Amino acid sequence: MHPFFIYLIQVNIALALFYLLYTFVLKKDTFLRLKRLFFLSAIGFSLLYPLFAIPGLSTTWQNLFFGSPDLNGEVLVTFGEPGTGSVIETGERAIESIPWTKLLSIFYMGITFAFALRFLFQLGSIYRVRTKCSRQTIAGIPVYRLKDNITPFSFFRLIFIHSDKHSGSELEQILLHELTHAKQWHSVDIVLIELVCLFSWWNPFVWLLKREMTMNLEYLADKGVLREGVDTKEYQYHLLRLTYHESAVPIVNNFNVSRLKQRIMMMNKSKSPALRLVKYLFILPVCLLLVTSNSVYANQKPSSHTLEEGVLPEPPPEKVMDEVFVAVENKPEFPGGSQAMMKFLADNIRYPVIAQENGIQGRVVCSLVITKEGKISNVEVLLGVNPSLDAEVKRVIGSMPDWKPGTQRGNPVNVRAIMPVVFRLQGDGPQEQVLSEEDKESLAVREIELMNALDGAWIFDEIVVVAYGPSKSPVQEEDQQEQQEQQNIDETEVFVVVDEQAEFPGGLEAMMKFLGENVKYPVEAQKNGVEGRVICNFVIMKDGTITDVNVVRGIDSLLDAEAVRVIESMPKWKPGKHRGEEVNVRYTLPINFRLNKEETEKRPDTGNTK
Repeated sequence: MHPFFIYLIQVNIALALFYLLYTFVLKKDTFLRLKRLFFLSAIGFSLLYPLFAIPGLSTTWQNLFFGSPDLNGEVLVTFGEPGTGSVIETGERAIESIPWTKLLSIFYMGITFAFALRFLFQLGSIYRVRTKCSRQTIAGIPVYRLKDNITPFSFFRLIFIHSDKHSGSELEQILLHELTHAKQWHSVDIVLIELVCLFSWWNPFVWLLKREMTMNLEYLADKGVLREGVDTKEYQYHLLRLTYHESAVPIVNNFNVSRLKQRIMMMNKSKSPALRLVKYLFILPVCLLLVTSNSVYANQKPSSHTLEEGVLPEPPPEKVMDEVFVAVENKPEFPGGSQAMMKFLADNIRYPVIAQENGIQGRVVCSLVITKEGKISNVEVLLGVNPSLDAEVKRVIGSMPDWKPGTQRGNPVNVRAIMPVVFRLQGDGPQEQVLSEEDKESLAVREIELMNALDGAWIFDEIVVVAYGPSKSPVQEEDQQEQQEQQNIDETEVFVVVDEQAEFPGGLEAMMKFLGENVKYPVEAQKNGVEGRVICNFVIMKDGTITDVNVVRGIDSLLDAEAVRVIESMPKWKPGKHRGEEVNVRYTLPINFRLNKEETEKRPDTGNTK
């Protein structure tokens, strides 16, 4: 949910609580000035408290009322795959086909805009009434003389009255009433609560609070009239006589408002004893409750080093720029699409001769930023092989034309992406460097660590650059190489890089569903609050069976064992292929165990598979 709507909900919860406190505890008192201070303080506090949090309150609250970790809390298990980030929720997975959040946001903004127009129209009505009035002075008080039969009213220092429609005593009492409104700046209260209603039109408690604030201002004005020695019965009679006059504008202080009976009852009520002032101390626990709840909520948000909304925590070191996203609603697009990009790379990447002569090959992983203007920026080598290969990849990426930028919430943004390029030697030239199983394991771990550091970045499909020997054409060389490899492939050989990767039956979505239904968070680990990432490495045999499941990096014996158990229980995979033949493939799968007691923002989690 957007932070503005979270803030709005917090504000309205506070206003509802303050209204309930007023209704059940403070309403019947005659401390009118104190009530006005209560209303203004309630609005001010409600608008400000969501902006502050006290971490200590969160810890104290949880220790007092919750104690040890709640084992009934929601358990989230996430796992990563190159170029994707997924969150699996234990239980059924809700799929939202209709963008309800966006529709509700549009509906809210539309109604709010209508209320804003209404408010501006009311302000304009006061101006129009003023232009039609003539200014005069009555009993030394400047007023505007109304021409229509409208109830007398005031707005800030402006007093409007139809002097010809009232007797001398009525006119004097009306002026005293409206002068009290003007001197005590009651219009500030009215405008403030109108602005709150403008954004909180959906909250009935806000409208009820507005009604009580308006009534209290009328009580104060009535009290100001009676304080000048006006006879109570005569003043009440004048109020009754003006009951059916038309009101000018809703946001002004009217001499006559609805619920006249309540005003008369308040005038006749005996003064409340001073002892009742103690009831106003109930405000303190309400404020403490709101601040504590906000502190608990703020403490449960992702920490500052966690990616939020797909934004990288720090800008790239080469250039200070705006925030860089790693996950966006609409990804950047190469001019002409992915096929055009592959053609561009095929036409421009050259296998460095010095690397061919020395038999150097391998994977170069580069990071780049596609700016909101579509430019390529901040090209960095994250995992290099050789300076000549690294420089070639950086050169080609930097020479790309402008992209169509990625967008988030309809706005163009900077997007970080990862591009892996594999350089591979074939033919009668230098022999390929053959990695031992230990070296392959080491390389796999390095790449896993790299992907963990990227934490959800958008990864391009792997690009393979092949250099051929001089004696044969590429087609002849490929045919001969394929025949030779088909003859020489060892039944027990395990491949790390293959032409066609092994696939879970049904694809990625099916694997997500399988893990979501089968991974169980160990109860003992929940009790101890243990969470983190378990990285497992296993072999998918050419018949699709899972063997040799190992924990490359563990965090706890219980979580490690659970990850191994679930992987071993997987059904047969579609085996990987190399040169058209099914082969044994080593695969790496990171699984995150995360305890989540309340609904939290879901963050893309990326690992590396082989």
